Amino acid sequence: MNSIIEQQRQAYEDIERMELAIVDLMVQDLSKHRYKLMREQKIDELLCQIQQRSELIAYITKDEPGLRHKEMDSIAEHQFNEFYSRLEGIRGFYRRNPDMSVVYPPELDYIKYKNNPEELEERQQAKAARERALAESEDAANVVLPGDEQPQGQTYVSEDDLQKLETMFSGDERLGRYVDLNEQYELYLNLKCADKISYLEYLQTVDKLEQYPRKLKGQVQYGEYLSSLCKYFEGFFARAMPLFDLPKVLAEAKAEFDDSWTQNTVKGWETNPNGTDSGLVCKVCNKQFEKQTTYGAHMSSRKHQKAVERAKDAQPNENSVLQRAGKDRETAWSETVVRTYVQVLAARIRDTKSNIERRQALTEEERNKEIEEEDETEFVIEEEDKDEQIYNPLNLPLGWDGKPIPYWLYKLHGLGVKFECEICGNAVYRGRKAFEKHFQETRHATNMRRLGIPNTRQFHGIVSIEEAQQLWERVQKEKKQQVANTDTFEEYEDGEGNVFNKKTYFDLKRQGLI
Repeated sequence: MNSIIEQQRQAYEDIERMELAIVDLMVQDLSKHRYKLMREQKIDELLCQIQQRSELIAYITKDEPGLRHKEMDSIAEHQFNEFYSRLEGIRGFYRRNPDMSVVYPPELDYIKYKNNPEELEERQQAKAARERALAESEDAANVVLPGDEQPQGQTYVSEDDLQKLETMFSGDERLGRYVDLNEQYELYLNLKCADKISYLEYLQTVDKLEQYPRKLKGQVQYGEYLSSLCKYFEGFFARAMPLFDLPKVLAEAKAEFDDSWTQNTVKGWETNPNGTDSGLVCKVCNKQFEKQTTYGAHMSSRKHQKAVERAKDAQPNENSVLQRAGKDRETAWSETVVRTYVQVLAARIRDTKSNIERRQALTEEERNKEIEEEDETEFVIEEEDKDEQIYNPLNLPLGWDGKPIPYWLYKLHGLGVKFECEICGNAVYRGRKAFEKHFQETRHATNMRRLGIPNTRQFHGIVSIEEAQQLWERVQKEKKQQVANTDTFEEYEDGEGNVFNKKTYFDLKRQGLI
């Protein structure tokens, strides 16, 4: 239909339906990272479509060609004639094209956004389990499996969308959980004056661009390296964080950069930043030196003298100076953009380093097994349901699944008996097993050392500080008595066969009687 007013009305309707679809997507309780990422991408697509419809409405409302104004005047002057002429045009179109199917209602396209893809996946798995049970046994027809329902309706996640999502990211990125800067790492190693560091060290220093000398920043390779970093991070934001307001962050960074550049305080571009820039610059040759000896040798070289003579003969070119300053400003802004991106993605870069360290500790077989398991299963982020209240009237301890353990297990382990340990700060332990185990734990041993008592076997079972100190005093007294009795217990024999204890023997020997 060529009606301008109808196009405007349809655009308003589409915007309203898209907004409702976004609301339906946002209220869904998803736990899988794959579906969460797909939801963000679908919301981003809907927002782009809303923007396009808004631009169409603004163009129609502005009405530069005047078509909308003419159509409104025509309807106002010939109301019924205009209506019947349009109706006849529609009927004539379908008479000429009798095989054309009825147009699919546009509102049905947005129903799929109401369905939760995880619930549909669970229903499909229940149906598959039902079919397997039927195939294994004839009696399984009477078995009722939980969630055994026929999958109804469609969701906003299709097979093509999942395949497209897999091809969006590299293997190291793991659907946007981690970053993959291997290509940029290769470019970094090819830079002159770049330290040969490992990939893990590179991830830690990827935003430390102020450490590079000023003469390196004027090279083409350095500009390509910065461009590659910016391009990758922008693509990563679009793929892994489509709803992130990147233009707002860049606008704030741009305003801060302009102020810093005016005040000559941009990191790495100061006049004398922390003494690293010596200020030994040859403006004629456009070179910077770090040492005074090198600078002096250059100034006295024939190459420099010839450059000075050529500069005197030639007229001063202010455009080259402005171009050099503009290039420096552009490079400094690229460095600021990289720092901003790294700051925003600090958590993902930190997770990337942890994942690399973990995988380095695995064997080749374990890595391959992990990849196979990741292909078969999906990582599920466990989220506690805050609204769910656990019924626990007996105040039983919670098990590994967050639910109270059975009462028979509670009685079997004697968890109803509580033991209090004064040494551990009046900590309470449920059951004899936990109580006996805690004597070997770090908490009890540390508190014993603070009391100046060794955590030996003879002190196990003592929970009172006073009893422990009394036992330690008695042990020390017994050790002293053992040392004192050593002289009495040991016996010595002289040359005539007479037997004496240790103390008597050495006393007689010192007196020369033996």
